[in-house]
Amino acid sequence: MERFRLLERIGSGGMGTVYRAFDERLQREVALKEVASPDPERVLREAQAAARLNHPGIVTLYELGRQGARTILVSELVDGRTLHELHTAGELYEHELGEIALDLCEALAHAHERGVVHRDIKPQNVVVSEDRANPQRAKLLDFGIARLSGAPTLTATGEVVGTLAYMSPEQAEGAPAGPASDVYSLALTLYECLAGTNPVAGPTPAATARRIGMPLPPLRAYRPDLPEEVGNLIDACLHPDPQFRPTAQELGAGLGAELDAFVSDRLVPLPDGHEEDGGAEEVPPMDLGRFATLTGAVIAAPLLAAAGVGAAAAALGAIARRPKPAAFAGAAVWAWLVVASVHVGVGPDLPFADGKATLTAALTALLAPESLLAAATFATASAALAWILNLRHASVALLAAMLWAAGLQAALGVAGGGVFGGSPAVVVAAAAIAVAARFGLDHGGGRAESRVPKRGHEGERAAPTLA
Repeated sequence: MERFRLLERIGSGGMGTVYRAFDERLQREVALKEVASPDPERVLREAQAAARLNHPGIVTLYELGRQGARTILVSELVDGRTLHELHTAGELYEHELGEIALDLCEALAHAHERGVVHRDIKPQNVVVSEDRANPQRAKLLDFGIARLSGAPTLTATGEVVGTLAYMSPEQAEGAPAGPASDVYSLALTLYECLAGTNPVAGPTPAATARRIGMPLPPLRAYRPDLPEEVGNLIDACLHPDPQFRPTAQELGAGLGAELDAFVSDRLVPLPDGHEEDGGAEEVPPMDLGRFATLTGAVIAAPLLAAAGVGAAAAALGAIARRPKPAAFAGAAVWAWLVVASVHVGVGPDLPFADGKATLTAALTALLAPESLLAAATFATASAALAWILNLRHASVALLAAMLWAAGLQAALGVAGGGVFGGSPAVVVAAAAIAVAARFGLDHGGGRAESRVPKRGHEGERAAPTLA
């Protein structure tokens, strides 16, 4: 087009290839989308739809041109990552998702008021700006299959346009897609981010198609810690009948009223197929505060043994929150118990120790077969409990912790010469306390300030910064 210089290819999709380009005339970077389509009328419709929209939550179309058989769409370039990329990278915080949802609701309400339906809302079509100071961070991409209300349809009867796993039931049946279809797709996108799974997506396209329109599990079946109002609102947006779904504006108002319930420093669950350690949620690296707590707990372990509740010490390593560090911590707890018992005289009498209060005697006791078995038991128990404490649901974690306590009690009856056997109530109590502490701290009322800027009043919204 004799004014745009291509810099790099930044993406591609069903509607074309996107490049970062430089506008030589206006001296700015832009996104240049090259579409080679056998249906030029559909490309023109995309441009017409996008041109009618002027909202900071919608990527702005600058220009339309042609070069041979190719159609060129030039639009605003947003430096950021898609919602899908943030989610799969494990870098999406719950409160940040709430802010993104409000941005998208406002953008859709703007489009719907002007008769434009997106028809392909999904995590890959939401870009989140890297600029955290920008009050409008999330933007909708690709109105490439948008339909203008009242305009002649470009699809044949029964033709399906959109992405199957996020498609509304009426859209999948080939019926006209209205604003309620966008609400359904947006709610399914939020459901996936909050639950870590898309309940419609199946292992094959055919399996996915069979699930469209079927009753879906309530969001709070996956996330019982979420406010009931949030769960009910998103569930309502997924109603199979479009006439019973809230509007985009109503969804935004409902989420806005519950925004403070979204925890600012908690990552949303990783999507299916990206979990680590068998389904546990992402755990941030150990900070200095937790390291200090863990160190203090290890040092205090002999006091528990002296008080006759040494079995509870096996739970202390789980403070590390990640299985591998927890395993090392559990082994360290046992080692310190042996040293304290043999050399300091604090704790139970160990049947495999020679009774001498020397470091050599302590080292010999550590290397005894019974002691090595106990160290392995403590390490395994601490790692297992750390994994349990990273499960998504408190009820599931509590049940798993009770099973953990039963297994540990049986193992301690043999390991370490049986000196910690015979205290099942202590082990069960330790497991229950660990679960209560974990979910009480993560889901309780004390929440840190948001990592994303608070939204101001509509009149205080700053103008968007365009690339």
